[in-house]
Amino acid sequence: MRRVFVIALVVGLLASAGVALAAGPTIKTSPNPVAQGAVVRVFGVVPQCARGNTVTLLSRAFSHRHEFAGVPAISAVVGRHHRYSRRTTIPTQRRPARYRITGRCGGGTLGVIAHLRVTALY
Repeated sequence: MRRVFVIALVVGLLASAGVALAAGPTIKTSPNPVAQGAVVRVFGVVPQCARGNTVTLLSRAFSHRHEFAGVPAISAVVGRHHRYSRRTTIPTQRRPARYRITGRCGGGTLGVIAHLRVTALY
């Protein structure tokens, strides 16, 4: 009986790990909406990228300090459990609007799009 329980437990753990790895990448923001000139945290999970790799996040909401293919970009290092997180300041002159955020890692796109709403300062 104990042997059956142990086998079921191992199979269950492997299945749940497979589900976690099969889950796709994510891009999340906090806060959202964010005011012009405020700091926003962009974070998520990238199952297809190994720990230590760099995720490049692209959005016209970001500062032009760094760019990828002419689009403002920020980068974050992938940590434990394929997680990444980066804080960035939205430029005060950024027009209030809804902006797309996409990402790349390992030479390919993440295949997901997040949206960030930038609001006026007042």
